[in-house]
Amino acid sequence: MPDSRCFVQFHHPGREQRPGPGGGQEWNRRAADDGCAPTETCGPGHARKFIQLCGDWIDEDGISGTGDLWAWGEWEAESELLRELDQMGDPGFPRHLWLPYYVRRQHGYRGLHNTDPFIFGGRFLYSNCHQRWKSRLRHLSRGSVIAFGSKKGDWVLDTVLVVAGSVEYVAEAAGDSLPDWVPGAFLDVTAGPLADNDAGVSFRLYWGATPTDPVDEMFSFFPAVEAGGDMGFKRPSIELPDECFTRTLQMGAKSTPGLAPDTARQLWDSLVQQVRDANLLLGTHAAVPPRREA
Repeated sequence: MPDSRCFVQFHHPGREQRPGPGGGQEWNRRAADDGCAPTETCGPGHARKFIQLCGDWIDEDGISGTGDLWAWGEWEAESELLRELDQMGDPGFPRHLWLPYYVRRQHGYRGLHNTDPFIFGGRFLYSNCHQRWKSRLRHLSRGSVIAFGSKKGDWVLDTVLVVAGSVEYVAEAAGDSLPDWVPGAFLDVTAGPLADNDAGVSFRLYWGATPTDPVDEMFSFFPAVEAGGDMGFKRPSIELPDECFTRTLQMGAKSTPGLAPDTARQLWDSLVQQVRDANLLLGTHAAVPPRREA
C-alpha cells in the first residue's frame, strides 16, 4: 500500500481515570488478552486523564505563552492526584486533576499499557495504536492530519497530530532503533510496554509538525487552558464534512486518503477554529513528565 496524505478521525477510549485505592493511580494494565483486540476494544485500565503540564500554547490572537497548562491527554504510567475539581453536575467536565510521572520497571513491562499518542517533549509522537488492525495507519504521508478523540455524546477532541515524518520499527527493537527520534521517557512508557507485549509486530513511528517547523502552515496541538481555578473544561465537540468524519464513530479509525494539501489544511483550520470557539488554547508543547525512583 503506498503512502497517502490522509485525514484520520481516530477514536480511542475516553472515560475519565478514577483514583486507585491509595488515592493516586498506578500504571494502567492491559486486558488479559494482550491489549487491543481486532474489535478495537482495549483493556479496562485504558482511559484519559485531565493533567497538569508545563508547556507552551498559542491563544486566539496567535500570541504564544509558556507556563502551567491543564489538558486532557493519555498518560498510562503513574500519576499523582493533585485534587478534585468541581464538575457543576456535568460529567463532561473532569472530576480529578493529575500530575503525571513514571517509575522505570526493573522487571519489564509485561501486561502494562503504553502511552500513545505521546504529546510530551520536542514533538508529538504517534507510534502504534490500531496499526496492527488498520494497515492504512502504517502508510500516512507527510501532511496527514490525525484527530484523536472519542464519542461522549458529541464526538470530542483531545489531540491533533500533523505528520511531519516517520520511521518504521519492530516492537522489540524499539529501544535500539528509536533513541535518535524520541525522548528517553518515551522508551520507558511507550517502547518498553510494546517490546514486552507486542514482540514481532512492526509499527511506524510518526512525529508531528510544530509551530516552528510546520507542514503546509499546520502544526500539532492539544486543547488546553492555563492552570488555575476550581473547574477544568469539557473536551471540545467537533463537526466536519461527512466524507471524512463520522459523528457516531465509537471504535477504530476512519481514514480519508488522497487529500490535496489545501483540503487537509481546510480540515485542520476547522479543528483549530472549533477549539478556539470553545474558548480553549492550542497547546503546542508539554514538558516530559519526571521519572521517580521506585
